[in-house]
Order: sequence, then structure tokens, then C-alpha cells
Amino acid sequence: MADLIIDKFYQKMANVNLEAFGILDSSNCIHTLGTDSKIIGRIFEMYAQPILEEIAKELKYTIKTPKSQTVYPDFVLFKPEKPTEKVAIDIKTTYINTEQSTIKFTLGSYGSYMRNNTKNIEYKYTDYIKHYVIGFVYKRNGLAQESRVYKYEDRQKIVFPYNDVKYFIEEKYKISGDKPGSGNTENIGSFPTKNFSDLKYGKGPFSELGQDVFDIYWKYYPKYRTFQKAYTSLDEFLNWLPNNIDSIELLHKFDAESVMESISRYKFIHQNK
Repeated sequence: MADLIIDKFYQKMANVNLEAFGILDSSNCIHTLGTDSKIIGRIFEMYAQPILEEIAKELKYTIKTPKSQTVYPDFVLFKPEKPTEKVAIDIKTTYINTEQSTIKFTLGSYGSYMRNNTKNIEYKYTDYIKHYVIGFVYKRNGLAQESRVYKYEDRQKIVFPYNDVKYFIEEKYKISGDKPGSGNTENIGSFPTKNFSDLKYGKGPFSELGQDVFDIYWKYYPKYRTFQKAYTSLDEFLNWLPNNIDSIELLHKFDAESVMESISRYKFIHQNK
């Protein structure tokens, strides 16, 4: 089903025009968006939602948005008869200045539902079998008008606030890095890259190590105010885990032997490059 969701998203998004003039009021006037990243992020989410609703209908899912905007995820796809096979979809947006800029996203908390099954999440973390991220990357247009009002018939005079929009959908663990999204928050960061295709095709380190290693890494990653930190990088974690694997507990069952095999294989490949 994962491939179907990804494939259908790209098929449907190919026909979407992501340009937005602004907000149309009841007097048929358009208020320009400006370059505020929160507003632009919300615009992309509005473009993506009808696509997700179409996908849910075709795959016979129910789609739901949480009542609270502060809980994970942005959208839930589920079948009532399979309550522990839910699909989480989060939408993330970031901008770059040039093609050589580093692309990076924050991917949600590692200090809440990954440790406490019900904290800051719709349903239980263990109810989900897949976690997807839809990412939009764009460039700001410095010529865009800030908070201007145009008559509808003059809309072609409006300068769009963003351009060169690219998007992807991928499982979260495949685009995760080994560092928090920012220094003073407990958010997972994506792996930094200047190559958009690295994100589109999920080339992060955990794509090789697997979902269980990702879950272990971020469940046990030291919180921001922790004084003594067992590890703060993937290399340190790979050395730490073998001595602690017997005491590791996740919210879901996992095969410790398979985890260690993945780590051994990863070490062998990367230490011999």
C-alpha cells in the first residue's frame, strides 16, 4: 500500500498548479500573501489536502485531520476495520536561497509520542504502520508585494511570493538525519543535503538501517536538557547500542537480532568506503 500512496500522490500532483495569487475576500479583492513562511506552508498544505482526499477515496481509506493543530500528524488515513494499521502523513515546508543551499526540515517530536504512546498524537503511536512526510521546497521571491490589495480583474499584476517549487513524499525514517531540527527543541531533523533527489528517493542513513533502528535512535536520543548524553551522533549510537541492546524497549515489538545485523551491515559498508 505504501507504494500506491506514493505513486498516486506524484501522479495527481503533476496536474496541480501551485501558484497562488492570494486570499480572495467577499468584495472580490485579492490580498497578497507576502513571503511569510508559515502562510506559504499553509498554502501548500491546502493544495495537498484535496489530493490526499482523492487518494484516500480510491484506496478506500477514511481521512481525518486531528481536532488540535498541535498534535501529530497533519492527516490520518485509516480503515475502521483495521484500527492498528493507520497511516500518518505530515506536511513540511522549507525555503532555500539558491540551488546550492542546504535543504533541511524538522520532522516532529522525539520527546513525546515515541516515548509515551499517547502524548501529543492523534490515536496511539502503536496504531500506525506507516509515517509519511510530504515536503515542499521553494525559493522566496523578493519582488513579491507584502500585504497589498488588488481588484480581481487586476490579479495578473500580482507577483507570486515563491517560485521553483519542488515536492516529495517519503517515509519519515528514510529522510531522517541524526541531529535534532534545532539546537533547543526536541524535534527530529532531516538529513542535510543540497541535492533534492536525496530527499525524494529517501537516501538518509536510516533508510539503510531500517525503521526499528530509527525508532531506537530517537526514542533514546538525549533530551535537550540532559546533562550526560550517551550519544549525539549516529557514529556514537552505533558504538553505544551493542552494549545496551538487551535493555532496549520500544512501544512495539522488534527483533534485536535483526537490528544488530542491520547495524553490522551498515558499519561494514560505510567503514570500507
